[in-house]
Amino acid sequence: MSDSEVEERSGDRRKKPAREGQAVDVGDVFRELFNLLEQYAPTWYTEEHHNRAVAALRLLQEDRQLAEGKAARSHKAS
Repeated sequence: MSDSEVEERSGDRRKKPAREGQAVDVGDVFRELFNLLEQYAPTWYTEEHHNRAVAALRLLQEDRQLAEGKAARSHKAS
């Protein structure tokens, strides 16, 4: 992966260019993959994998809520 592919977009570290002119929200992609794993439940997908993924989703949600709160507070201050 080149340095330009890892550059931050719009101050959001989760958004990285997927292809020229596109941006990807890593949290959204992770959520999509989680849903696919839950739906198809491959034999290698254990309860431990599920629990780790749920914990990661919670962290992503908390991070998103904190970011939204900071944005709202800075918007009020301006």
